[in-house]
Amino acid sequence: RQEGRQEGAAEKAQAIARQLRNMGMTPEQIEQATGLSGAELKKLSICA
Repeated sequence: RQEGRQEGAAEKAQAIARQLRNMGMTPEQIEQATGLSGAELKKLSICA
């Protein structure tokens, strides 16, 4: 049950990161806003 919540939170952070990138935020701003790492953003193809 806890694992499902963690997965859901991670998916939500990823969706928010994509929206923030579409709004023109920098990868650094997205990292700060979502708590995702630069490596995670690269994995999602949000930054190069």
